[in-house]
Amino acid sequence: MSTYHIDSQASKTDDVMLVKLSGRAQAETIVKLLGELNAITERDSSLHVLIDETDLGAGFVGPSDIGRIAQAWQKAGLNRMFQGFADGAERVSVSGDRARARAWLLEG
Repeated sequence: MSTYHIDSQASKTDDVMLVKLSGRAQAETIVKLLGELNAITERDSSLHVLIDETDLGAGFVGPSDIGRIAQAWQKAGLNRMFQGFADGAERVSVSGDRARARAWLLEG
């Protein structure tokens, strides 16, 4: 079972809100999270969202689940990974260090 925690207090210096996903990945949890993030970012479009998947393990996500997740993600807006692909993939980054991930998120 996967769970998530949204840190409701964005960093006052850079408007980054941390979301932590943990447990075994489940489509229902991810779709619910994306719905909440969409509502939050509609209220504050300047907010940056950093999703920490360090503690998220493998789970069963089927083809129909992927479609639901993609649809929910599309409603929430483009993330930096998709922006990187659109810009030629040289901007795609994965980091195991939260400080580096935050810096990368804010630079673009």
